[in-house]
Amino acid sequence: MSKDDKIANLEQENAQLKTQLSMLQSMLYGSKSEKRKQADIPDNQLSIFAQDKEQKTEPSQEITVPAHKRKKKKPVRTALPEHLERVEEVIEPDHDLDGWHKVGEDITEVLECEPARLFVRRIIRPRYVRDADQENSEFSQANLPSDLPFPKSSTSASLAAQMVVSKFIDHIPIHRFIKQFERQGVYLKNTTLIDLQKRTADKLSILYDTLTQKIQQSNYLQIDESTIKVMGTGKKGKPHQGYMWYYLDPKAKLLSIHYASGRDRKYLKEHLHNFSGYAQTDGYKAYDYFDQTTTITQLNCWAHARRYFFEAHKGGDKRALEAVNLIGQLYELEKSLKEESNPKIIYQQRQKYALPVINTLFEWAKKLTVLPKSQLGKAIHYLLNREKGLRMYLTDGKLLIDNNPIENKIRPLAIGRKNYMFAGNEEGAKQAAMFYAFFATAKMNNIEPFEWLKSTLEKIDDQPINKIEELLPVK
Repeated sequence: MSKDDKIANLEQENAQLKTQLSMLQSMLYGSKSEKRKQADIPDNQLSIFAQDKEQKTEPSQEITVPAHKRKKKKPVRTALPEHLERVEEVIEPDHDLDGWHKVGEDITEVLECEPARLFVRRIIRPRYVRDADQENSEFSQANLPSDLPFPKSSTSASLAAQMVVSKFIDHIPIHRFIKQFERQGVYLKNTTLIDLQKRTADKLSILYDTLTQKIQQSNYLQIDESTIKVMGTGKKGKPHQGYMWYYLDPKAKLLSIHYASGRDRKYLKEHLHNFSGYAQTDGYKAYDYFDQTTTITQLNCWAHARRYFFEAHKGGDKRALEAVNLIGQLYELEKSLKEESNPKIIYQQRQKYALPVINTLFEWAKKLTVLPKSQLGKAIHYLLNREKGLRMYLTDGKLLIDNNPIENKIRPLAIGRKNYMFAGNEEGAKQAAMFYAFFATAKMNNIEPFEWLKSTLEKIDDQPINKIEELLPVK
């Protein structure tokens, strides 16, 4: 290696170390938000929104679409829900009311709370006999009600629903759930509730298969994956790192989640089967699988592209701000189109206003000279390698600019991991995938999860197989 090469390598290493130091300082003391500050936007920055009328712009930069403005809401005390039971308490003056006439009243409503109440449902079924003294005497007794999903068990649909909701929505591990009941003098075993979770999952398995089939019939999915530790599959006493694969149809508001022991592309093929349409992902290499198919078109996520440039800017490279601002303009347009439901209009607006910005960004990136291993160099590499996928959302107004919706669906899993730490085995991880999928779907459709799960467990045994889809938590 020549002296000049050594100097160049040292300079590059020095630049990388400075960037890492700056990023660490930013992580410790700086803002975590990726939002642009107004001071960071230069006066001559290409904009897709109306600016000062006196500012001179090129014809391609003359944009009349107004920037999205968030309306300020006046603080108003939220009314208490009408469906809640009202317990009235009338307080009369403490003096003799003889001769006084009521002319009105003031009503004050206060939200009261009682701790979760346990009670025993005692089902009594009298037995009857007719002609008891005769040889052909008959007996009669009513059947158990069909809303008992677990025969020969003292657990009910409501208990199962409360336990599952507590664990997978409120992130309360089973041992803490047991402690809550102990305060009311009810002692449940850990193994009893683990078995109840399994039996609940078994009941819902046919419904989960239906949800998975509907996802596979979609023509636009957002896909992501996240880790979960699983006991019993690795070395003795040590958990194995498994993966939850998320498949979201953002338009139909459906989410399917599958547990897998790995992160290979073979799981995509296994989970998607005959899916055809658009698949929106981040830059993980396993998603290159879509390049090998003729039925799936991959589009990438602008939020991930912006994040690389934002990190480079935080690391001290001011040149990255150009990309941050340009991508920021794409998001301003999306905000202005947030209430627009016509895909044709969205497509036209993107072609008119977003396409010139994207063209400018890629032209800038291709001309820029950067060190390949620098933070900005990595951002440029990510951007240029995924140009086709990043441009894809411009081709159809039904597509979204990023896969942030699916990243938001992963948050409950991330919170749950901090509480229950790991799944007891792979079967437990599969059960978790099912419950997270159902509850995320219910949330997207504004359906109360406890009432849905309780009602579904009570109905599912009597539901005709050709109408099982009606039990999904969708509207």
